Amino acid sequence: MLVRDRPADAGLPEYIEEDELSAHAEAGSAQHRHGLEPFKRLLSNSQFMLASQVKGLENVVRYGLTTWVPLYYFEAAGLEIKTMLLSTLALPLGYALAPLCAGWISDRLLRSARRPMVILSSAVSALALFGIALLPPTNVVAGMALLLIGAFAMSLSPLAAMAVDLAGRHLSGTASGILDAHGYFYAGLQAIVFGLLLNMSGANWPMVFFIMAATRVLCGILISFVKA
Repeated sequence: MLVRDRPADAGLPEYIEEDELSAHAEAGSAQHRHGLEPFKRLLSNSQFMLASQVKGLENVVRYGLTTWVPLYYFEAAGLEIKTMLLSTLALPLGYALAPLCAGWISDRLLRSARRPMVILSSAVSALALFGIALLPPTNVVAGMALLLIGAFAMSLSPLAAMAVDLAGRHLSGTASGILDAHGYFYAGLQAIVFGLLLNMSGANWPMVFFIMAATRVLCGILISFVKA
């Protein structure tokens, strides 16, 4: 056999979790790895479930921006398709750049403290979204800068790592699945909610971005109750 399940199977020392939070979660989940036990344990973990709701709210904004920003610049700013596509490149660029340094900041500078990173991510992205709401849509350059800052800040959030910390190594796969399920449920819901709001308000775009900014503020408040 070329593959082993654990270090001890290959004659190596057994892995020992040094982080206190993860070690506690790992010890508690060691006997709950079979059948529906992982789901029962995680769904009854109020800290983990609160983090999952924050992930969902985070995706309201992440996917909300992806869904509505192109239409915003097309309708409100009257940009042509090519110009509109170029102006929204800041969004995926910010999403792509942040993960390159998010882990290093969290693990090295904050010593694996995830909560401060989520709060920082929420605060900066909320400010960027407030700026977009107040900025005239025709000011494309400033809008691109705010989109880049907001998207970068959004992707600094280490909620996936926080979920594993709260669940423990033995339940990390199930934890990631439940967290992502919340994220995608909320992501789908935002398309319906924001679509209805735009139709009912006569395309009141600033309102949409104000709601997104408020959602990020709510993320920061909720995550402050999670000990991670």
